[in-house]
Amino acid sequence: MIQRQQVKRQLALAVTTVALSSVWLLLLPAYANRPAVKEHLQWLDDKGIDPSAMYYTELEVMEEILARQRTNQSRR
Repeated sequence: MIQRQQVKRQLALAVTTVALSSVWLLLLPAYANRPAVKEHLQWLDDKGIDPSAMYYTELEVMEEILARQRTNQSRR
């Protein structure tokens, strides 16, 4: 009975590892290659913003970003 539980745990760990690896190695890179994402990353680069170190409340351009989002949402 104990071995059966151990096998279930190992299988759960393996499934979780495969799922996370698939997201990290396949889905995220595919998403990053989409034109809209590339355009957004280029915009951040042009503004000198490091997306890995962003604190939205501290960005000088945050008001512009929020205004653009509000405009886009009101159009929908």
